Amino acid sequence: MGGPGSDSPNSPPFDRDRFHASLRTHAFGRALHYSASTASTNADALAYLQQPATTSSPHGLVILADCQTAGRGRRGRTWHSPPQGNLYFSLIVVPQPGATRILPWLTWVPLLSALAAADCLSHQTGIPVSVKWPNDLLIHDKKVGGILCEQTTTADRTMAIIIGIGLNINAPPSTFPEDLQPGATTLAAEAGQTCDRVAILADLLLRLEQRLDRLFHDGPAGMIEEFTQRCSTIGKIIRVTLEEQGMVQGIAESIGPDGCLRLRVASNESPAPPSTLLEVRSAEVVHLRG
Repeated sequence: MGGPGSDSPNSPPFDRDRFHASLRTHAFGRALHYSASTASTNADALAYLQQPATTSSPHGLVILADCQTAGRGRRGRTWHSPPQGNLYFSLIVVPQPGATRILPWLTWVPLLSALAAADCLSHQTGIPVSVKWPNDLLIHDKKVGGILCEQTTTADRTMAIIIGIGLNINAPPSTFPEDLQPGATTLAAEAGQTCDRVAILADLLLRLEQRLDRLFHDGPAGMIEEFTQRCSTIGKIIRVTLEEQGMVQGIAESIGPDGCLRLRVASNESPAPPSTLLEVRSAEVVHLRG
């Protein structure tokens, strides 16, 4: 786990003034809490939402840090968060009263967040970025980012969503722990040059705002096809461990209406009969082969 420190020589400090000048969002990022180091931006966001309500809405607040000493990933994992010019931030989303049928579509928030991030990184660098279901960001099958979404409530009991995003931008891959190096990469390593964190964050927040506005007002129409095209899991032979069926192997066939992964069972060792179509909503997915 990375500790407090300054940015690497090749990555300039985060320029808050240039960031605010670059923003094109209505709400996302208009309020920014920035620190050199924190334990976890998601934990900071959760704590912020428990403070007594103020006159300003927390909607759109971004909590950004150059380093996390206790960064969290999906399924209780640690997110390695060194201080060499990466992006670690949490965005607070409070759906507006006018948004309809929010609850049935909450399962799409992690997927659409990953889709927005993949679109942003590809746009900024020209490098193809794929999504490993549900929300890991990959370049050439190596992880460049991850997302942790948490549902909570504000101090006045209004529903809120925290979208935590960690992106490996400028840290040298050689600084990662040895066990992470084979499966991880950074945007700068793939692009062959230092990447602009300010431009990336401003662009990503705009894409997040646009996608979530569409989701909360119109539902996920058209998003299944868009996510499928970006998802590197579809068509692969994968292995998942499920609570009831245990370890299951099969072909990732499609994405369901609620964002679930539809898995066609292909393993004779699986407790589920071969050719059964399972709908996976929470599991660690291992890509085996195409």
